Amino acid sequence: MSCHHSLSDDEQQGIAKIREVLGEHIPENLNTDFNLRRWWIGHDRNIDIIHEKMSLYLKNRKVLKFDDPKFFETFYEREDIKQILQYFGMSRISQDCVNKDNAVVFVESGEFDKNVLNTSTTGHYLKVFFACCELVSQMILKVEKETGKPSYGICIFDMSKVAITNHINPSSGCNKVFKARAQIWEDFFPGMIRHITIANSPSMLTFIWGIVKFLLNEKQRNLLKFCRNESQLIEIIGKERLPVAFGGEWMDKSYSIKSDCCNEIKKISPSDYYVENSLFKKLGFNIDRLPPNNTYDIKANTKYRFACKPIENNGKLYIAWKFTTANPIQFSVHNGEKLVYPSLKLVTTEVAEEDYIEAENSNQIFYIEFGNSNRFSSITITLMLISSEIIETHRLPLDA
Repeated sequence: MSCHHSLSDDEQQGIAKIREVLGEHIPENLNTDFNLRRWWIGHDRNIDIIHEKMSLYLKNRKVLKFDDPKFFETFYEREDIKQILQYFGMSRISQDCVNKDNAVVFVESGEFDKNVLNTSTTGHYLKVFFACCELVSQMILKVEKETGKPSYGICIFDMSKVAITNHINPSSGCNKVFKARAQIWEDFFPGMIRHITIANSPSMLTFIWGIVKFLLNEKQRNLLKFCRNESQLIEIIGKERLPVAFGGEWMDKSYSIKSDCCNEIKKISPSDYYVENSLFKKLGFNIDRLPPNNTYDIKANTKYRFACKPIENNGKLYIAWKFTTANPIQFSVHNGEKLVYPSLKLVTTEVAEEDYIEAENSNQIFYIEFGNSNRFSSITITLMLISSEIIETHRLPLDA
C-alpha cells in the first residue's frame, strides 16, 4: 500500500533504503510505507541501526510465533499471557478502541504490587510485554490497511494508585524490569506510540520526574504528557474513546465492568510465588541432581558462548538453563545460525531466570549466548546449564 502524498522525500528515500537492505525478509503485512516510515524516523534515519534492530525483531517475532495468523484473535485466551496480565491493569486492544484521529487508545494502570516480581521470571514477563506491543502494532497496521491513513498508539497511564515506594530506589527490582521493558518498545516498536498521557499525576511531580529520567531516555520522555485535568485528556483523545474514569464516554463492557476499562487486578499471595526449579521438576528432572551453578564474568563489549548438546529425559531431548544477573545482559539461544529462543536484554530480580527448549535430535549443537554491551564494566552471571555435555565455551567480541 503506497500513499506517497503524505510522505516527504526524505521519508520515501528512507523507506526505499530499508527495502533495499531488508526487503525480502520483511513480511508483507509489515512492509508498508507507514510502518517503514516509523522505523526510519524512530531510529533517527540510521540505516545500520535499523538493519540491526529490525533483523532481530523479525527473528524474535518468528521465534515467539507473532506471525501466527491467529495471534491477534487468540491473544487474551493464552495461558502464558493471562498468567502475567492478571497482576496488571490494562484495557483491551481491539478495533473498538480506535478514535476519530485513527489512534489506537489503551489504558495502563500504574498500580501493581511489587511482589509481582516473585510470581514469574523476568523473561516470561518481558515476552508477554513484547506480545502486548506486537498486539498494538498489529492493530495499528490493520487500521492503516483499512483506512489508508496513518495510525499510532496513545497510552493513558493512570497514576492514581501508583505506589511511589516501588520506584524510589533507581536500582529497585521494579525499576530494573521497567527499564528492560522500555528497551523492547524502543528497539522493536519505534514511533509506534505518539503520546503517553499521564492521568491523575501526583502532586510530587518533580520527584516523579527524577524517577522518569532514570527509567526513560530523552526520546521516550518526550512522549509524556502530564494531564492536569480531564479537559486536557479529552483534547488529546476525544470523548468517545476516552474511558468514563477519565471524563470520557467509553466503556468496554464485554471485557471489563470498571470505568477505566481495565481488567481487575488479582491480589498476590505467597501461593502465587514462582517456585525455584519448578520448571525442571515439571520436565521430570531430579531436582537433587541438577548440575552445579558456575559464575562467569562477562567483560565489557564481549559475549560468552556455550556450545552444548541436548540431554535426554523421559524420551524427550532438552537444553535447559537457570541464571541470575544483577545487570541487563543480552541472552539468546541459537541452533547453528538459527535463533531458537528470543534474544532479549534480561535482568533477574527476585526469581532466577529458568527456561528450556526441546531439541529434535541428540546431535544438534546449541549455542547459549550472553552478550554484554556495556562499554566499561563487566557483568557477572551465575549459570546452571542442563545438557548432555558442554562442548566448548568461547569469549568473543560482541559483534562476532
